[in-house]
Order: sequence, then structure tokens, then C-alpha cells
Amino acid sequence: MSSERKADLWELYKQLRTPEKHYRDYTTAELENALVEAGVDITASLQQFEQEPAQEPAQEPVPEIDQRPAPSMRAADPDEMPGQRLNTKAEDEPIRVDEQGRLWFQEEVRKPAYPKPRGRRVLKYLETGTETQTVQNGEYIETFEVAGQGAGRPAEVKITLPSHQVGIYKDPRFPFKIHCYNGREGFNLFEVEAYYGGSELVPAGVKRVYIENDLCYDIRSVIRAISDEHRALQLTGRLR
Repeated sequence: MSSERKADLWELYKQLRTPEKHYRDYTTAELENALVEAGVDITASLQQFEQEPAQEPAQEPVPEIDQRPAPSMRAADPDEMPGQRLNTKAEDEPIRVDEQGRLWFQEEVRKPAYPKPRGRRVLKYLETGTETQTVQNGEYIETFEVAGQGAGRPAEVKITLPSHQVGIYKDPRFPFKIHCYNGREGFNLFEVEAYYGGSELVPAGVKRVYIENDLCYDIRSVIRAISDEHRALQLTGRLR
């Protein structure tokens, strides 16, 4: 009972002034004396506390549940073709988890040592029935779209897929996705720039590297820059 009374007196005291000590450093008698000296009617104030309806705790927003199935743990598919998953899944949707716990978003497929057939994507569409005509008017050349033949006729475009592909995975030890190809690795360019708040805010000591055709940030220089910033915040007392 005394602990409940002390807690009630503490609430009254905090309304009166900012406490100079921690709650545990006050005794019940000290709190009572301070309130009496300040002219507070303790009995009436505590009765008012009891009459006030208890406030319901704020409802925390319920996080959205990702309905996508969790990726399965498996090894890389040796028959994976570059670009075969293009436009078939979201960029942030992992395709598998390896035995090291890394989430793979895109498989690494190296250039073959000998010529091999490449994949081909076929896009089908309906003809719009328009033709492009070019007309020269003095010094100017103008281009117009005019009605043509074959409106609504099925047509298709064939796109040859690349012969190789950079791998992309997320290592639980690092905050950024990693691009990899032929033993070289780098942090995702856009994720590093988003971490610093823009490309112009990335420290000058952080280097950029090409992982095959993907422009990335050098892993070692990024880790070094973050570590130096963390150490500086600790030394200046801004981080405990």
C-alpha cells in the first residue's frame, strides 16, 4: 500500500515541479512534506486521481503482413539463364535463401566459356493500325502518324537476353544489398546513397566500383566510413 501511495505522491509532485532526484531516491515522507509545504491538499488531490477515468492505452498500428511466401533454402540453380526472371517478380522479392542465411534477389550467372544459345523473351501485342510518315516542308522535316493497315492484328517482339548476369544478395551482417560477379563484390549504389541522404552527402573517402556493368560502392571504404563516423560520435559524447 505504501508503494502505491508513494507512486501517487510522485505524480502530484511532478505536477508541482521538476524532480531533482530519481523516484527511487525519494521517500514517501519527503514527498508528503514537499507537497504540504507547497500548500497542496494531498487528500483532495488523491481523491481526484481516483475519480478520473483511466485512459485507455493507445492502439498501436497493426503492421501489414507480407502475404508473399517465404523463400525456400536451396542452392543456386545451375541451369539459371540470365534475365529469365525479368518482369516476373518484384525487385525486393527474394528468390531463395542459401545455407549461410543470405537472401538472393538475383542469381549470378557468368559468361559461358564457349558459345551457348541465349534466352529469348517474346512480347506479344496488337497492332495499332498507324504508320509513320515523314514530310519535308522547306528547311523543316516533320513526322506524322497516319492511319494504316492491320489495326488489331496480333504481333510480337523478340528480345534476346544477355549472356551473363550480376548476382544480388542481402547478407544479414550488412545493411545494404551486395552485387557480385566473378569474385568481386560491392554495395548497392542507391541503398548507400539513401543511407547518407543523397549522393552528395556520401563521404569523399567512399569509393565507387564497377561490378561487371553495375556501378556500386566499395564495401571496405563504406564500412570504414561508417565506423569512423560512429567512433567520432562516441568521442564527442553524441552517442552513448
